[in-house]
Amino acid sequence: MARRRPSTPGIDGVLLVDKANGPTSHDVVAKVRRIAGQPRIGHGGTLDPFATGLLVLLLGRATRLAALHQGGGKRYEATFSFGGATTTDDLDGEMIGGGNLRATRDLVESLLPRFRGALEQVPPSHSAKRTDGVRAYERARAGEVVNLAPRAVEIKRFEITSWDESRPEEPLMGAELDVSSGTYIRAIARDLGAAVGSGAHLVALRRIGSGSFSVAHAHRMESISEAAVKGHLADLLLPLDAGLEKLARLDLNQEATGLLRDGAAISADLCGLRPDEIASGELVRLVVDGRLAALARRTDAGVQPERVFITPNASPPRRGQIVEAS
Repeated sequence: MARRRPSTPGIDGVLLVDKANGPTSHDVVAKVRRIAGQPRIGHGGTLDPFATGLLVLLLGRATRLAALHQGGGKRYEATFSFGGATTTDDLDGEMIGGGNLRATRDLVESLLPRFRGALEQVPPSHSAKRTDGVRAYERARAGEVVNLAPRAVEIKRFEITSWDESRPEEPLMGAELDVSSGTYIRAIARDLGAAVGSGAHLVALRRIGSGSFSVAHAHRMESISEAAVKGHLADLLLPLDAGLEKLARLDLNQEATGLLRDGAAISADLCGLRPDEIASGELVRLVVDGRLAALARRTDAGVQPERVFITPNASPPRRGQIVEAS
């Protein structure tokens, strides 16, 4: 069995990347993995190659928190073309014809209420969704007809920010959208174009927010590479629990920290919990000396650690156990 490469000490935390047009999200992850010397990297949601903007990367021990980031809402700036539909629902696909109607801003505005709130969305046929273990885009590229099941999404905000009719045959609409995780903006363009009767596809997409993170605080790959060369990459990382501020925080004293290092439950009195402060079953952050030490679950008696990041107490060797010199 292949041995996992060790993580680089100190390269643990959240890295906000401002992705450029062109590379895939996996390309970005691979490059950061290489320049950081950190094999353990997760993310808070990918972007299509033509899309730009915020990628939330989780390095080292922060990968254990990936599931808490992937469900966060996303915020986008998008440009829709009402000059016809494409095979991929974006500018990288082949045109498959337009509709019989010409899109106008008034017509699109009148239809937007249909595209706000909770709804069912069919993912694009050229997406990374799997069917029978195969990516949908692989089947579509092979000429297969791909039928994907609809999924529940929520479009919390969808506002037109600009309308350009300088090319009457291809009106362009700028928009801002706040959506739930897993929502395809390409699919919104496809469905909106069908509703208008002109056909539509996405020609530009920029993610400006993910959860509580903003692209305004993200770093371009050039800056990340430069910091890594100078040995300052750790300075760009946010703490392990960045973006998880909605989880209640408990600062532990020395006695409670000792129990945490043993992985033991901590009573409500010892960790300073008031009776009705946090509901049973909720996740809480346990903090030691200002840093995340663990995520724990609230119980009737106190908290039970689930993901511990602090160094455990050394345990005495068991009888017959060989202790190697370091």
